[in-house]
Amino acid sequence: MFLWFIMPFLAQSQSVGYDKLTFKFTPSSLMSLTSPAWQFGLEYRPKKSFGINTEIGTNLSGLRYGFKCLSCSGEQYYHTNYKWRQEFRWYITPGPNPEWYFAQEVFLINDNYRLRNGLSKQDSISYHFERAEYSRISFGTASKFGVLYNFSKNTRLEIFAGLGIRLHYSNVKLINEKKIGMISSGDTAFDRVRPNTTEIWPHISAGFKLGYVLWRENERTKIK
Repeated sequence: MFLWFIMPFLAQSQSVGYDKLTFKFTPSSLMSLTSPAWQFGLEYRPKKSFGINTEIGTNLSGLRYGFKCLSCSGEQYYHTNYKWRQEFRWYITPGPNPEWYFAQEVFLINDNYRLRNGLSKQDSISYHFERAEYSRISFGTASKFGVLYNFSKNTRLEIFAGLGIRLHYSNVKLINEKKIGMISSGDTAFDRVRPNTTEIWPHISAGFKLGYVLWRENERTKIK
């Protein structure tokens, strides 16, 4: 997050008008340890002080990109995910460079895994499975503050951070499983697939986006 500290030292400039439509890419989404994804989106600003930002993402499982599932057990041989984020933002300082904003976001994340030769604990009973299908759905909301920097006529850098909550639902389907009794106390939740469960967790939202302006609304200024 050192970007927060170096940006104020960059030369500032006053802009005429505002970005009406911007294409965005979120590199920080690729850095997620639990659900990395290539995430793209569009922001439309119907007026200078208000914007609607919509993004979708996927890990492109066909390219075999992604980290090992931290809450899974056994060999992970397939993983695909999909993300959807809808954000409504209010610009606190619309126009000048940089632009500060407050945003409220809702999101939906769906991860699907296929596993071989692992352990699962279901209803206090432990199983060894030959194969398993594990799905995880997260739905939530977050309040964020961010800043938008104008590097040139069309290029943008955006940094944001915020907090929220998420509803987390996990579902496991075991194939050719065998009951083995209790898992030893030395094992942790990360050594086995989570049981079917619904949980509420705090959500941390932080990252950065790169943008390219597709449409800019020019403002007429009065000459005194």
